[in-house]
Amino acid sequence: MAEFGSILWSGSDEAHAVDVEPHVLADLNLDQIFTATGGIAHDAVHRRPLRDIDSVAYRHEIFRDLEDDSVRAAFEAFTAGMRSVREHVERGRRLHHPQQRNRWQLDAEAVYSRTLAELDSALTALPLRSNGLRHWRDWLHDHIGAPAYRELVAEAAEVRAELESVRYTVHVTGRQLVIDRYADQADYSAIIGEAFARFRADAVVSRPRVVDPWPDMNEVEEQVIALVAGQHARPFRRLEQHAERHRDFIAPAVARFDTELQFYLDYLRFVRKLTAHGAPFCYPEVTSDFADIHVEGAYDAALAVRLAGKSAIVVRNDFRLEGPERILVVTGPNQGGKSTFARMFGQLFYLAALGCPVPGTRARVLLPDALFTHFVHDDDISDPDGALAQELLRMRDIVDGITAHSIVVLNESFSTTAAADALRIGGDVVRRIVARGAVAVYVTFLDELADLGPEVVSMVAGVAAGDEAVRTFRIERRPPDGLAYAAAVAERHGLTYDAIRARVR
Repeated sequence: MAEFGSILWSGSDEAHAVDVEPHVLADLNLDQIFTATGGIAHDAVHRRPLRDIDSVAYRHEIFRDLEDDSVRAAFEAFTAGMRSVREHVERGRRLHHPQQRNRWQLDAEAVYSRTLAELDSALTALPLRSNGLRHWRDWLHDHIGAPAYRELVAEAAEVRAELESVRYTVHVTGRQLVIDRYADQADYSAIIGEAFARFRADAVVSRPRVVDPWPDMNEVEEQVIALVAGQHARPFRRLEQHAERHRDFIAPAVARFDTELQFYLDYLRFVRKLTAHGAPFCYPEVTSDFADIHVEGAYDAALAVRLAGKSAIVVRNDFRLEGPERILVVTGPNQGGKSTFARMFGQLFYLAALGCPVPGTRARVLLPDALFTHFVHDDDISDPDGALAQELLRMRDIVDGITAHSIVVLNESFSTTAAADALRIGGDVVRRIVARGAVAVYVTFLDELADLGPEVVSMVAGVAAGDEAVRTFRIERRPPDGLAYAAAVAERHGLTYDAIRARVR
């Protein structure tokens, strides 16, 4: 029987995934999103966006299957069962007594076989449409019907039955224990229980489960087991032989499927949480080449997570790039949502490249070959050339690496230098991005960059009508109007005409 492949990677696409610099995830707050969707357990997936639109479609199919409550419930039961299997195995490996360790493995095998059987039974009646999950269903059915697996299950059942047939007596006399074979002696436990049954309350009071803080057997228990094993050598010898022969009883394909499935289930759990707080998700249409970009109702998912904890709703925004347009230049007042918009922009393309539903109501995006970010970072005080030189070096690496399939997110780049220098350098960067045909967003305080040609689209952080000091956090597609915010800036710093006259008086 052929080994099952993967529900994450279709064919050989795993070898062609894009490696991403760690600072990109931090700049875009993707690290916060990934923490909320399983953390380091899924790093191997989170850091490898896809490069093939068929691979994205492969993951979309699986996500859509798992949106069905009955399908998801079956697979969540499977992951819960596998979690129990791992706990049994890990706990058994920590035990020093071989007989106890072997018995924990036998119990793990029982949970394992029951988990696979229950999933196989459930999947026969479920409407799976994705190629990945249908292939898994077929493989699982063949696997549990294969001779090797059936032999494992049958042998484990025989070993368990032999162990459960062992009977022995314990005689306690003072500080002395005597272990002997059971020969139909009276069971004093049952006799005592029956004698005190009349005093038992009708309603059993539930008590919290007592967790053994020391799972290893103590010296007395070890001696008891040693004596019992000596008197009943065959069952314990079979247990030892069986455990040694099947130490790695979990099939590699089952272990891999369990790990990969968690990626989907954890992400959908994240989606359901935000959707319940009014933050929608959608399946993006992805294109291999630029074919216009349209996004509606998008938002910063990391911000949405924080706001959900405060029962607040995130503001959503739209944007588009059509025809020759490639770059969004975002201007407007401070604290108006510009940096949040830039992060949202990058998150959309990155999550789409992971084959995941993305934050928004509708999205058509380019599948990037690389994603670059240039955010203002703290100065490296060990660098004698200063902040501007550091920014220029980072920007040079970006410009040298971009192609017509790249996504670039620039946030307040060169804001540490004089406006004239920032304008000259920023203008050169925009022209180089345009020449390469990359898609970009550039958050800046330089309105002039929004008017560098038909490839550049101006978007402005809005303020409430009639109150220029109140931010709407809506980013609007329109020409920049820096003067419209002069009064808001002056008011915030106490520099309005009235405020200055009041101080002079």
